[in-house]
Amino acid sequence: MLVDNCLDPGDLADAFVQRLDRLHSAPKVAQQVLQLTRDPESRIDDIVNCIEHDPGLAAKILQVVNSAKYGVSRRITSIKHAVSYLGKDAIRMLTVSFSMVESLTKRSKGRIFADYWQRALTIASISSHLADHHKCLKKDETYTAGLLADVGILVFSQVEREQYSLIYESYPHGEALVKGERQFFGFDHALLGARLMDFWELPHEMVVAIEHHHDTGQHGCPLGMAVRTGSLLAGSLWNRNSEEFAEAEDLLISFFDFEEPQIEQMIEECRADIAESAEFFGVNLEG
Repeated sequence: MLVDNCLDPGDLADAFVQRLDRLHSAPKVAQQVLQLTRDPESRIDDIVNCIEHDPGLAAKILQVVNSAKYGVSRRITSIKHAVSYLGKDAIRMLTVSFSMVESLTKRSKGRIFADYWQRALTIASISSHLADHHKCLKKDETYTAGLLADVGILVFSQVEREQYSLIYESYPHGEALVKGERQFFGFDHALLGARLMDFWELPHEMVVAIEHHHDTGQHGCPLGMAVRTGSLLAGSLWNRNSEEFAEAEDLLISFFDFEEPQIEQMIEECRADIAESAEFFGVNLEG
């Protein structure tokens, strides 16, 4: 269905988010955690009690806080300690990453599901690694932004399942897919994902980074540059002759002060990290 080009893309995307909210309710515990972590008056004990009602979410939060990403000196074994250590913002991002995204992918079609996770884990891993190369970046924020960069694809797949599947199969991921989405819906998955993240009240800088991760100009925003670089490499990691890889290499050298040997080292580390993360999320990336 072609749309009227006079309609505002942001308004159209917001309407799509509202349709998702009506058609596909988020897990109850996740909704409660998001509400509590947004409330400045909420108590840590309230958040802990809520998380403990979802053993799967609780286990994953403990696994994350004890991972190498946080480097705690002594193993954390209680949700209360984990929530206190991570803080409300990190708990909100982890809840979105685990409960919300996993619930959206469960009903996505085969190729969309596989492509989403392969790109999401690649962008997340690369973005997280880049946090070591810029003083304004934090690993948890860059990882979450990378994981959620393409979440708009999942929303399209939930709300317009059959029509979007045809569009997705017709265009390669990147500029061609973005143009196809705009032609049929009046907006693209990057804007749709950003509007959903804004609806869930994630940090504004993350919302902007997601909205523009397919744009060439990020105006020097470190988080946007990290996610853009990750997005480029997600489509070119195994094809070094592509234009996307060349652009990513330029960004790594010019913005993140990489030298070529460091690029190779980061790519090898990210491949190992992607495999580990796939196991963590229970995703099979083979075939």
